[in-house]
Formats: sequence, structure tokens, C-alpha cells
Amino acid sequence: MTMADEPAVRAILAKYETVLFNATHGGWEDWRALQLGGRLLFPARSRACVVYDFIVQRAMTALADDKAVRVIRRDETVKFIFADTVALRFKKANDNGLGSNIQTQATLGFVEQQQELPGLPNVHKVEVVYVLNRLQTRIEQVLVAARDGDVCLWNYEIAPDTGAQVIPLPTPSIGDGGRGSRVKLRVVDEGKQHETGEK
Repeated sequence: MTMADEPAVRAILAKYETVLFNATHGGWEDWRALQLGGRLLFPARSRACVVYDFIVQRAMTALADDKAVRVIRRDETVKFIFADTVALRFKKANDNGLGSNIQTQATLGFVEQQQELPGLPNVHKVEVVYVLNRLQTRIEQVLVAARDGDVCLWNYEIAPDTGAQVIPLPTPSIGDGGRGSRVKLRVVDEGKQHETGEK
């Protein structure tokens, strides 16, 4: 049995944070694009299912060519296994910041640290959860969280990589006095063009 260890999980998932963040936000935006507000009998439950589906589809597509990531689809859920070390699943956060769950045997096997996943001994089990704002209109945070049953062991926020490369723009040469190039615009008198047919 392996208890989810935060430094070990951070080390494995560090290079995937942008993918996990973008899949989560992208899944939410896919849901919003459907514009189903007010048309559903069970809006919160339906939304959670559809958003989950969109998130995992995006994550599966983004990680498809990564040999260090395995995807396990079983029992209407998807688990991502990173470097045979971290088992991850996506969830909407409940009021306690833990993944919302229906209590099934498979769920208990994932959320209780003393239980091992079938065929995956000694993996660190974590959830990527999205936290909605009070009005449930947007995602406020995306967290990696470890839990033991209903107890949060630890969590940390993830965000996309903002270390974008800065590309310098060309500077004016010394000979033009720093003014840059001049552009001559052609002005067309629309009224005259309609009257005479000139272009």
C-alpha cells in the first residue's frame, strides 16, 4: 500500500500541469457552448456528467502520444496512470474540496488509501478537481488533491505554464531617425465612385 505522497506526485505531474489545467477548463467551456441553461431537469448532475466526459476526452487526446501515460477506461470512468506511479482521475469538487462521488465499490477503492487498485500496486492515487465559484458559472481553481475517504490529505493548485518565450521585435535602423517606415494610404471617395463608376 502506498499513501499518496505530495512531493512524489508533484515531481511526476509537473510537466503535465498545463495539459490537466487546459483539459479541465476546455471541458467546462465545451459544456457552456451547448447553452443548455434552463432546459435540464437535473442541471447539476447532468452538467457534472457532460463536463467530465468533455474533460477526459480532451485529456485523452492531449496525452495520446505520451508513452509514459496509460489510460484505463472501465466502469464508465477513466483513470490516467503516469509513469506507473500516479493514478489520477478528474472530478468536480464538492463543498469540502474533494471529488464528488456516488459511493460505489470502485469509488471506495480509489478514495481509500489503504486499498490498492487492481493491477496497479503501489501507485499514488490523486484526483484533479475543479472548484466552481459560488454561482457555479466558472471554474475558480483546479487542484490536485489526495484523499483518504472523506478526509483531504493535501492539495495544491495547478495553472498553465506561463513561461512563454519572448520574441524581440525588429527595431528601426539608425539611418531613419527612429521613425520607422512610412505607409501611404489611398483614400477613395465612396460617393464619387457610385456616381461615376470610377475605381
